[in-house]
Amino acid sequence: MIDKIKTILNWTILFIASVLLAALVLGALWQVSSRYVLGSPSTYTNELLGYLLVWTSMLGASYAFGSNEHLALTFMTNKLQGKNLFVVTVVNDLFILAFAVFVLLRGGLEAVTLTMSQTTPILGISIGLLYSILPISGFIIIIYKLLNLKDYKKLAEKAGD
Repeated sequence: MIDKIKTILNWTILFIASVLLAALVLGALWQVSSRYVLGSPSTYTNELLGYLLVWTSMLGASYAFGSNEHLALTFMTNKLQGKNLFVVTVVNDLFILAFAVFVLLRGGLEAVTLTMSQTTPILGISIGLLYSILPISGFIIIIYKLLNLKDYKKLAEKAGD
């Protein structure tokens, strides 16, 4: 059941990130063509591309944390085995979880609340709506870390060997 939930979550995040990436490419192509071919640069694409880049990056980071493919310094953990590896892995995941809860989820919700009435200068979109990717990605990371709890059992069994 956990693997099925994780597969659905992976597929959903990758699909949304792919759509956003396609929009980024098309928007960049439009920006360049409108500036150099038509001689009249598009006013909204620069702002839109900036926000799409942030959303795509945050979704990609959430996926990376869920699949344990995030950027990490592994020169220490590669040398560890057994109980030491288990302890370092658990502590690392607790730091990630704390960051997701306090910075992304809690801080993100506060940022969304504070900026919901403000709008972007060109697109006129609520800044709070644009910042909503922070609590969304925090929530996704928390879900992934909870789904990955089953991996601790395997790691603990290896630590006992």
